[in-house]
Amino acid sequence: MKGLLFLLLAPLLSTAQTRQVGGQIQNGNSEGLADASIVLLDSTYQQIREMKTDLSGKFELALTQHTKYYLKASHLNFGAKELFFYSDTIKSPLIVTLLPKVNELEEVNVVGRQPRLIRKLDRLEFNVQNSNLSALNTWDILKRTPLVMASGSDLMVRGSKKIMVLINDRKILLSGEELKTYLENTAGNDVQSIEVITNPPAKYEAEGSTIINIKLSKSTLYGYRGTLVGLAEKSTTWKQLFGLTQYYKNEKFNLRATYNFGRGTYARYETNYVYYPKEQTSWEGTMDRFDTNNSQNSYVLSMEYTPDTTWSINMGLTGYYGPRSYGIYEVPTVIYNKDHVQESSYFTTNDHERSNKNNNLYLQVSKKLSSKWSINWSSYFTSSNATNDQDVLTALNFKGEKPSSTRFISNNDSENRLFSTQMDITGKIKGLEVEFGGKFSAVKTTSDLIFSDDESGTLQYRPDKSSLFDYKERNAALYASFNYSWKKWSWKAGVRGEYTDLEGLVSEPEDMNKKDYFVLFPTFYMQYALSDQQQLGFSYGKRISRPAYSWLNPAKSYYNLFSYFQGDPRLRATIVHNLNLTWTKDNWNVDLFYRFEKWPNMEIALQDNVNHQLIFQYTNIKKGQGAGIDLGKSFQLTSRWGLNLQLEGMYNENYFMGADAVLHKNDVYIGNGNISSNYVLDKNAGWNLELGNTFTSPTIQGPFRITGYSSTYVMTNRKFFNKRLEVNLAFMDIFRTEKMRISSKYADQNNYFDDYRDTRKVNVTLRYHFGNQKVKSGNQPNKTEEQTRL
Repeated sequence: MKGLLFLLLAPLLSTAQTRQVGGQIQNGNSEGLADASIVLLDSTYQQIREMKTDLSGKFELALTQHTKYYLKASHLNFGAKELFFYSDTIKSPLIVTLLPKVNELEEVNVVGRQPRLIRKLDRLEFNVQNSNLSALNTWDILKRTPLVMASGSDLMVRGSKKIMVLINDRKILLSGEELKTYLENTAGNDVQSIEVITNPPAKYEAEGSTIINIKLSKSTLYGYRGTLVGLAEKSTTWKQLFGLTQYYKNEKFNLRATYNFGRGTYARYETNYVYYPKEQTSWEGTMDRFDTNNSQNSYVLSMEYTPDTTWSINMGLTGYYGPRSYGIYEVPTVIYNKDHVQESSYFTTNDHERSNKNNNLYLQVSKKLSSKWSINWSSYFTSSNATNDQDVLTALNFKGEKPSSTRFISNNDSENRLFSTQMDITGKIKGLEVEFGGKFSAVKTTSDLIFSDDESGTLQYRPDKSSLFDYKERNAALYASFNYSWKKWSWKAGVRGEYTDLEGLVSEPEDMNKKDYFVLFPTFYMQYALSDQQQLGFSYGKRISRPAYSWLNPAKSYYNLFSYFQGDPRLRATIVHNLNLTWTKDNWNVDLFYRFEKWPNMEIALQDNVNHQLIFQYTNIKKGQGAGIDLGKSFQLTSRWGLNLQLEGMYNENYFMGADAVLHKNDVYIGNGNISSNYVLDKNAGWNLELGNTFTSPTIQGPFRITGYSSTYVMTNRKFFNKRLEVNLAFMDIFRTEKMRISSKYADQNNYFDDYRDTRKVNVTLRYHFGNQKVKSGNQPNKTEEQTRL
């Protein structure tokens, strides 16, 4: 025991050994170059720091001993230069000479390469920029990201759906189908990488078991350039996407404007089954959904201003606007007796229309106070508006009754407003890196449901089925984090405290819920370098998963006469504990993990055997836990042929209180992964071929059992006209195997539905690059702060 304590505490009992190295960027005449860009990267080519030279071209680096580094130097009118060095042998002052540009090289933009997978101390980074996947939309890229699995419009990591999705470290006010639609209309070439943060550090809000951060690309080229994108997709229906991205960059400004316009018809095929034991009847229906949305508008405006080497100002707007999505579902349902002979039926016609608008404004200001201390302030305001109107007619033909019909109309408007502001301070005290700060956020959400039906003989407003839901929440947080390195050891520890004050008010049934609570969230990371190419790591983090605001609304939202959705105003927040043990060697990544969840909140189905209704509701189950292993490896088989392998095996279990008031256990062993192979057909023409398969075995969610599925794809990419035009052809879900059955069978519950989202498709993507495509800078994009939960 004493030996273990010494092993854990030894790095904290010593002083980190660092070395200060000065340098100068010069031209060919040995004159200093002011305002030159310096980027310091570690041995895995990950950025550590970015800076500018002073008026005399000088700079200073703080290097850890026994460490390898890359250094990239560039200037507006000079060619870039890259050095690789060892901290113990580099000479000071370090002189880097840049030569004037004579023949500019084309940008190194090899579309068709395999995505690059990078294991960091607290996250997995999937770099897809300029890969074959960049020709897909962002949702399809996300589905092929290691550790991430998609179940319909839900995302899962390691069997858990408690995911917080960020874009450039900020959360947009979209979830479920709305998030899926937004990402489907975001061109993949706008994505630089996707980070899967399974154990987020204290700096991040404690919300979500896992964070998925989608990092959008930023120009590294000086001057003006742009990209035109056109995509045509054919499944059982047609879809199109057209986009324009423009960049402008000089020494002080980095501007970007992106607009994407999507249109098309979206299909989804479903069959459903409910068995009612008292009558021994089965209700079986078929629903083919076709929704048309001919105006889907997504946009990004961003500006980065760096007036000098100590200031950085970022501001921007991201948004989505879909004014009208509409469709008419015709759903026949047949009721069979115990001998599977038809005895009754009903036919539902659902005429509906939806709209959605989301905008996120942000501002970030960073100031370098000294060579060791900096401060960052960021604020954002997010607004979201949605409407969902439906007119539902049901024709009834029940045994022993005269044929009849019934109709209801529901109009649901929702509005969300969110403001957040955060301050972060980072610095270094000798060898100890320190980060601390605070955050305040406030959200207000309103949902207004107006319901009318013809139960009385004529269509009339029903106040007992209508509802106004108003919810307010305030969150205040403080955090501190410490990072320390000594020889081959790296340590990071932090704690975050969050105070939450909430109030929910619903008109029908009248109810008020007021609550406040304070929770501490510790995090801890440790990494030991066994060699230059081999690391062993351990991490622990405590997280919280608060229910989405719409889940707290108890108003009944009817899908049809016999099925509705209902929230719970007293849902508990889920507390999550994550443990990870990682091992990395060369291109091997191995991750052992364990997750424990107390009071997980999720959607379940509950059949009412008396009134013959299927109720979908959000509720808490008692507990859940999972443990397993992730394995990743990239192989370069030949100079042209590469192979990427990602596999996961885990055990997952949920305990839930059933409709029979008995505690039930649902468990499963899960295997999933992704295997892809890339082959260069013609290097000069940028012609590549990629074949891949994503698969998962059956999973669980509370009382649900969800069947496994697989998806096979082939895509090829080629460049034309001096590599300014790119053409990509992709065949997705070739064997039409991306289907699933979601079933619940225990006690007197017996129901399922089969779901297929029209994923077998062919798409052609054209991209044309115009303006300056010359390499002049290697600046890496800066991160902004994350947004809060929705």
